[in-house]
Amino acid sequence: MLFKKTLLAAAVASFTLPVRATDPQLPDVSSEKSNGQDNTPLDTITVTGERVDEGFKVEDQRSGKLPMSIRETPQSVSVITAESLEQRQVINLMQALELSAGVTQYSGNGPFAGQPSFGFNQTTIRGIAIDDLYDFRDDGFVSGSFFAIPDLGIYERIEVIKGANSVLYGRGSVGGIINRIRKKPLAERRTDVELSVGSFDTRRVELDMTGALGDSKTARGRFIAVFDDSGSFVDGAETQRTVLAPSVEFDLTASTRLLLQALRQTEDIVPNTGMPLRVSGDGFDAPNISRSQLNGVAARNPYQWTIESAQAQLEHALDDRWLATLRLSVANTDTPIKVDAYTYGFRETGDDPDTPEIERRGDTRIIGSEHFIDRDIWSGELRLTGEFEVGGRAVKTGFGAEVNDNAYSRRGAYQNIEGFSGTSTEFNLYDGNFERPTGEFTPGADFGGDPRATGYYAQAQISATERLKVLLGARYDEVKLRSYSGDAPIDEETVSDVTGRVGLTFDLNQNASLYTLYAQSFSPVLFDFDQNGQLLDPETGDIYEVGAKTEWFDRRLGVNAAVYRVDRDKVPVGADVPPGDDPFSISSGLQRSEGFEIEINGRPLPGWDLSLAYNQVDSAFKDPRDPFFGIQPGGTPDWQLGIYSGYEIQNGPLKDLGFGASLFAIDDRGVSTFVAGTIPGYERVDLHASYKGLRKAEIHVVVRNITDERYVEGADRKNNYAQFGSPTAVLLSLRYRLGAT
Repeated sequence: MLFKKTLLAAAVASFTLPVRATDPQLPDVSSEKSNGQDNTPLDTITVTGERVDEGFKVEDQRSGKLPMSIRETPQSVSVITAESLEQRQVINLMQALELSAGVTQYSGNGPFAGQPSFGFNQTTIRGIAIDDLYDFRDDGFVSGSFFAIPDLGIYERIEVIKGANSVLYGRGSVGGIINRIRKKPLAERRTDVELSVGSFDTRRVELDMTGALGDSKTARGRFIAVFDDSGSFVDGAETQRTVLAPSVEFDLTASTRLLLQALRQTEDIVPNTGMPLRVSGDGFDAPNISRSQLNGVAARNPYQWTIESAQAQLEHALDDRWLATLRLSVANTDTPIKVDAYTYGFRETGDDPDTPEIERRGDTRIIGSEHFIDRDIWSGELRLTGEFEVGGRAVKTGFGAEVNDNAYSRRGAYQNIEGFSGTSTEFNLYDGNFERPTGEFTPGADFGGDPRATGYYAQAQISATERLKVLLGARYDEVKLRSYSGDAPIDEETVSDVTGRVGLTFDLNQNASLYTLYAQSFSPVLFDFDQNGQLLDPETGDIYEVGAKTEWFDRRLGVNAAVYRVDRDKVPVGADVPPGDDPFSISSGLQRSEGFEIEINGRPLPGWDLSLAYNQVDSAFKDPRDPFFGIQPGGTPDWQLGIYSGYEIQNGPLKDLGFGASLFAIDDRGVSTFVAGTIPGYERVDLHASYKGLRKAEIHVVVRNITDERYVEGADRKNNYAQFGSPTAVLLSLRYRLGAT
């Protein structure tokens, strides 16, 4: 097993440690900030006044591969801090990202489930669908896919870097990336245990142990374990998860540091397969059926997946200005979907919109039996960052070379076709009794691919004047694409591209700055071929962005706003072919997103935490020659709003008692990118309470969907199925610190 062989081998920290002007030694890691999560020193910046506690507001970003503050970065960056995750009692990624403007996602399996349901995996940033694999990063590395998301318990923060990031990360969407930052070992010895119970048989245990490995504190370790058994408001759907995440860090010398991390996570999932959407005059809505009904699956077994990964990072301070970093990562995702399940297609009969009578279409399918998905990912990066002066002006610069090998295979897929084409039977969808189909399994074709990418990049931030900073970056990528399907010959092709970005940041004063950015993206395709069997051209993109970043209340509150235009070109989509003809794909024309966003994060007054994320976007295909001209991409609302406000009493007999509320609202959005029609928007209100006045313990309570709003959370982007959002649900958590020195 990969985990056993490479437990201590491994990869990353997406942050770059700051360069010190007078001390060549690496920064001290004896303790973390008061929020209990962040042990990495902030990038060196010059400010006036006292540095405030992070809270919901941060001053640094770690995904830009240069030591730059948020203010210095000419790009929209959302950072979801550990304190934000803790206060809101967030367990899954969807809930975490509700406070990132313009990010739309849905989970589908339940209010406290950490994983999405099968097929419900669409994520958009600024109206642009992002890649399930390459745009979800762990410490900057490609590590799995949307279906294999590591548990949030191992992360310190989540960063959303919006816009084209190909200069820094190579192939990827023009929408942006989601980069999750792992917790690192600390010198402070402590053990935290968190117990959670909640609605729908939710049970969760987290263990977090860290501390120095010896009196000298030159070696530090951390071990995180998570055991999660979460049910769902949908009968029969559940998730069982086990997480083991060890890490160790060594100060080899005063100027050399080695970080080793590993992860093993296993998951058994009975998914919520959703319900058939009903076609209405305005688009799509849900049949009038119970939210708890598991629809469309008559027999089922859990599908399983396992993540095994290991990372290593070696840092060496060459002198007081230059830092060399070697980063390596290996990850395997194994998904044996051994499912005995079948789904029916539905359409409504009769004129009564409330009738439960549903007609089964002739497209019954059996999902799985010896159905395996394997992914092996190898990545490496060599980076050199430094600082020098030209004409008395500071220049921060970085150079890097990266390699990535992503071997993917899918085998043993089966479909049941014989004996079901054209059949039709009326039945009551309420009772959950579905006739079991019979017939022989027909094996599907095995397919897979092995894209190998090599990239070289350089970037520099130049202080042109006292107030003006210029950011320049360029990258060359070469991707060797290999794909196969069944007995067909292996397709091989090499594509390459040069991408760039340029940004300007102008400081109006100590508390406000303006910025502008132009950047390019590059994303090769692997399994999309034209009518002649030729691989489609890579997808490309451009972003134009202008924004302002400001600080208020003595820098305790950040208010950032941006307007943008995103152009996405050569989007691969399946062509509409007559039945019986061989399928092929086409490069769709220009997709354009134009929008505005604003984010507010911070602690304007002692005890009061405030976050707001609002995005408004117009996204559609703009080329009149495109068969999808005028269609709004699936999953993209015209507007989206997330708000959190919480207060912790500072004095008196109720000191340390906290309470808060969250509001998430979203407009109507499309079912699928290339299927006309929308699903209705909704609003959801959550309530939060906490008490931190106990000596070594704290208690959190969250109530999701306090109004019991009935709404459709998201839709399957391919099959016109949808999932309800959760009814009212409660989660109670107790965190206890066993010891700290």
